Amino acid sequence: MAGSVVLNTAIGLIFVFLTASLICSGILEYISKVLNKRGDYLLRGLRERLDIPPATPGESSCPPPSTLSNSLSERSGTRQMLNRLATAGAQMPMGMAAAGEGTFTPAGPLADLVLAHPVVASLHRPSRPGQPVTSTGGLSSRMFRRRKDMHIASYLSAQTFATALLDLFVPDATGKTSPDRIRKVIEKLDKNIPGRAALLALLRDAEGDADRFRKALEHWYDEQMARVSGWYKRWAQWRLFVAGALLAVLMNVNSLGIAQTLYRDEPVRNVVVSQAVAAEGCPAQAGEERQQCLANQRTILRDLPLPLGWGIDKATADCKAYNQGKSCVSHPWLALPFVTDALSRTGFVTAGSTVVGWLLTGAAVSFGAPFWFDALSKLGSLRTAGQRPGPASGDAGGTSAQSRSTGQIGTPRPTSP
Repeated sequence: MAGSVVLNTAIGLIFVFLTASLICSGILEYISKVLNKRGDYLLRGLRERLDIPPATPGESSCPPPSTLSNSLSERSGTRQMLNRLATAGAQMPMGMAAAGEGTFTPAGPLADLVLAHPVVASLHRPSRPGQPVTSTGGLSSRMFRRRKDMHIASYLSAQTFATALLDLFVPDATGKTSPDRIRKVIEKLDKNIPGRAALLALLRDAEGDADRFRKALEHWYDEQMARVSGWYKRWAQWRLFVAGALLAVLMNVNSLGIAQTLYRDEPVRNVVVSQAVAAEGCPAQAGEERQQCLANQRTILRDLPLPLGWGIDKATADCKAYNQGKSCVSHPWLALPFVTDALSRTGFVTAGSTVVGWLLTGAAVSFGAPFWFDALSKLGSLRTAGQRPGPASGDAGGTSAQSRSTGQIGTPRPTSP
């Protein structure tokens, strides 16, 4: 019995964490979309592979000084720069041919030229689809410097990357171009470009096989994108912690208080567990369905019979009574002595435990909704697992393999958020 209580308490607490994580993930996803964070990290990852010298992580987002004037910026004007870089990329083969035996310096960072290539350009999207591009010199532009007129693609496949990069050097690289020709063209690049040495090393390992070189190039790109995914996850995890802590304060989501209520109050525990068993993940794709799902999660969190929220109406009435009929809404400064008195009566130990509970909620939210959905699915399966059946009557040979098996009730896993 005690084990069942502990298990159901854990399920209820995880369901609260899942619901809070879904809300914060939706907010963070919107912020990431507005700031084009995935596109920024893609650009930084490509620059580190192709344009930035090794062991300089602090400069991973900065192109070489020689090409600074012709590079994608994290501010506005991305559309114009993409057009200029596309023109420069199309002129690269002629420029390299005109260089003869000398060296050639591209008109922009190789990473930026790849993203401006016609094969990749269709993956970028306007920041405000269907609306005309406005002037970038006004007050709004100065206030929101990170707002772009174009958002860089959030994802680029290895095959598309290899095609775009090779086409910058040899326009017919997808045809019968030999590796020797590719090598001669790459050798003309300025030796100060870090990507030059890496490309030549991959070409040597291919041993004259164009297909092997292309596959090596794709694998080289995939390795870097795995690192870029780690960068984004670390960025998102810290923001999720902050968002979770703010949500915990605003809605008073105290993990310690919730766990105590779930453990001691059986009716409340049963209601929360029944909600947890019926829980489904929100769709991963942005859209009306996801927004409606997130709104439903906020409603569920608010309506759970748990010690959530602040009870604003009661607090306002108590504050008015404390100040002898003077409203704290009309006189906000009167709320300070009321709060101080309430803390002294509550006890600073209790107040400290509340703060710890908020921080625990923020830490739990930072793990993300998929983590808590997996945990809820596993505990739900453990809770609904059937007991081992006894031996079948009349079985002369003992218990059969079928009778020894343990039944398990499960539901298909919905799309994780």
